[in-house]
Amino acid sequence: MCQNGSGRAARLRWRYRRLPLVIAFALGGSPLVAQDITRTTPIADLPRPGYEPRTIQTGGFVIEPRLDLGVRFDNNIFATDENRKSDTIFLVRPSVEVNRDTDTSMFFLRGYGEFSRYAKTSQENTDQFGIRASYRKGFGDRHWVTATASFDRTFDRRGAPEANPDLTQSPALINVTNGDLEYRYDGPRIGVTATAGVTKLDYLSLEDSDRDMLTYRVAVKGQVKLSQRVAVFVQPYFNDREPRLKTDRNGVDRSTTTYGALAGVSLELGDKLNGNIGIGIFHSNPRDLALDAFTGLSANGQLTWRPQTRTAVRLDIFRGDVATIRAGAMGRIDTRIDLGIDQEVRHNLIVRGSVGMRNVHYRESFDADQRYWTSEGGARYLLNRHMWIEAVATYTRRTADTAADEFSKWQGMIRLGLTY
Repeated sequence: MCQNGSGRAARLRWRYRRLPLVIAFALGGSPLVAQDITRTTPIADLPRPGYEPRTIQTGGFVIEPRLDLGVRFDNNIFATDENRKSDTIFLVRPSVEVNRDTDTSMFFLRGYGEFSRYAKTSQENTDQFGIRASYRKGFGDRHWVTATASFDRTFDRRGAPEANPDLTQSPALINVTNGDLEYRYDGPRIGVTATAGVTKLDYLSLEDSDRDMLTYRVAVKGQVKLSQRVAVFVQPYFNDREPRLKTDRNGVDRSTTTYGALAGVSLELGDKLNGNIGIGIFHSNPRDLALDAFTGLSANGQLTWRPQTRTAVRLDIFRGDVATIRAGAMGRIDTRIDLGIDQEVRHNLIVRGSVGMRNVHYRESFDADQRYWTSEGGARYLLNRHMWIEAVATYTRRTADTAADEFSKWQGMIRLGLTY
C-alpha cells in the first residue's frame, strides 16, 4: 500500500540498515521484490497476503500506528543472588511511525511510549518514551546525506554492570539525546561513508550526576569492491567522552579520548550470506594522570545467513572501550557475542531464539569482572491483519569474581499487538 513495490523495498533496505533496534518488528504493508526480500528483509516483515496491516496515507505520508499490551512475570526483579523477589509487570506500549519516500529522499519519524506497572513493587514502575527522526537526501545516483536525531527517556536496569546497588531506591531515570550526520558515496568500485555524531547522557538524579556525559564521535569508512559480492574496508574512528562533572564519586576525571581502526570484509553473497565484520585495535587515553592509557583489540560486525528465504541466522559481535565509574578501575572493555535465529513456521507463525555472551572486564580493578549468559525464545502468531499474540521466555545468568555480583533470573511474557 506504500506507493509501489520497488519504492517500498528501497525504504525497507534503508530503514533496517540504519534503525534495526527501533523497528525490528514492524510488519510490511505491500509486496516486495524477491531479491530484496531474501537479502535484506527481516523474517517478521516478509509479505503475508491477508495479514498486511493497513496504513493511513495522507499528503504523501504513510502513517502506521500500533499498540502493544503485555504481562511479564519476573522471578528476580532486583537481580540479586539472595533474598529474591518476584513480581508481575503490566506493560503498555503505544507507537506510531510516519514515512515519506520519493525518488531522491526518504523521511522517517517514530514516536513511542513504554509504561510498566508492577503488581506488588510500585517503586520499580517506569515510564519510557522517545522520538526519532531521520531524513535522507540523494544527490545523483551515488551520493547520499542522512541526518538523524533522537530523544529517549529510559532507565538504569537492575542487573546492569554499574547499576545502583541500593534496592530501596527506584531505578535511575536517564535522558539520552543523540544526533548523527552521515555522507555516503557508492561508487562502482570504491565507496566512502563518513559519519559524525554526538550523544548526551543525562541522569535525572543528583546522586548520579557524575555519570552525565557528552560523547563525540567521528568515523570514516573506505571500501573497495573485489567483486559484486565481496568488498574489503578500513574504518578509522575517534571518540571523545566529556563528563559534565570534573571528577566522579571516586575523585577520578573520566574524560577519555579513544581512537582506533577496523579492517574487515563486507559480504553480499546472493541471498545466502550478507553483512560485514571488522577487527582492529583501539587506544584509550584518559586525561587523569592517575589512569594509564591502554591499547586493546576491537571488533564490530553483523552477519545474516539465509539458508532459505524464510529462515535467518544472525551473528552480532562487539569488543571495545566503554565508560566506567567503577572504583579502582583504570578502564572498562566490553565483549559481546549474540547468535539468533528467526523462522517462519507457517505464514502466520514466526518463532525466534537467541543465545548471547557478554564479558565486562575492568582494568586494574581486581575481583570486579562480570560475565553474562542469556538465552531467549519466542513465538508470534498473527491472528489477522490487525492483531497478533506473542509469547517470550528469557533466562539470564551473571557470574562474577565477587559472589555478591552474581545472580540468575528468568522472565516470561505474553504480548498482544494491535495494528491499524
